[in-house]
Amino acid sequence: MPRLPKDRLRLMSAYLRRRSIDLPGPSGLMVETTVRCNLLCPMCPRTGVAYRAEDLPDELLFPLIEEHARIGGDHLYTYGLGEPLLDPRIFDLLERCRELDVDTILSTNGTLLDEARRRKLLDSGCRHVIVGIDGVSEETYDYYRAGGDFSRVVEQVRALAAEKRRRRSPMTIVVQFIRMRRNLHEQQAFIDEWSGVDGVDTVRIKEEDIGIEEHRLYELDGHLRENACFLLWRGPMVVRHNGEVYPCYHIAENGEPLGNIADSSLESLWNSSEMERLRSLHAERRWNEESLCKTCPCARPRLPWVLGAMALRGRTVRRWVPVAERIALRFPRLFSEQREECDLAGD
Repeated sequence: MPRLPKDRLRLMSAYLRRRSIDLPGPSGLMVETTVRCNLLCPMCPRTGVAYRAEDLPDELLFPLIEEHARIGGDHLYTYGLGEPLLDPRIFDLLERCRELDVDTILSTNGTLLDEARRRKLLDSGCRHVIVGIDGVSEETYDYYRAGGDFSRVVEQVRALAAEKRRRRSPMTIVVQFIRMRRNLHEQQAFIDEWSGVDGVDTVRIKEEDIGIEEHRLYELDGHLRENACFLLWRGPMVVRHNGEVYPCYHIAENGEPLGNIADSSLESLWNSSEMERLRSLHAERRWNEESLCKTCPCARPRLPWVLGAMALRGRTVRRWVPVAERIALRFPRLFSEQREECDLAGD
């Protein structure tokens, strides 16, 4: 069952006291149900890597969701390095999560949306849909979303938003713009265009988590970090399509797994000796001893924002994330720990 207020207080206490073992299960879980994708986005970690068209097996996927709910998880991200709408089980998964009172967040490139999928998505109880578009021109879209159809995606997102309004659905629809070197000039036009679309709840301007260096706006320096990484205490933990489990999405791209859900429970991996080691490094401000933590591109919010995320249910946090990111863009020191900006001259 989802986390009770006393469990949230326990989580906050564990983080503040830097307790590294015997923690309540992760609030969030990121599950890569499929590694299949229909685009070739240059900023994606899968660029240049050959992946077979594989899905997380049924016998691992559905018991995993049950365990996540049982140990207190309240939200689930149904994405990874694949396009979730390519997984034929995705709507069954969303509906089962609704039955378990686990809120779902689905991130899609939007290319597979059509009338039938729009209807199923709204029927499924999915609470939060993110559509990555990253531009307002075909030229920019075609560069960052190679293989997609810009006009069709825009049409389908508008249709989804209109149907959501007609049904008075509680689903939150987010259109996302990841700030990168070749689309910065379209940022304001993107905000202006999508802010006026009824049924689109949020225009998200994002600049974190770019794993491919040539598209990144910031140099990564672990010495600038002040607080322990909240992901190690709150999640989301990451489960890949082959069942491998990782502490976070950055380590999932570049590091070694904690284990596999075919052999171990999610709860045991969350409180494993390796998780204890990572938490202890952060608790002792020694994160630079872990190379992946030192170069992590993920957000580094200040302590009040971290505690707020731990105190609230996942769906509430997700609703406020784009707002926090807007604040971070305008007043970076109010939201984030410092980081060093790349020299973009000549780009």
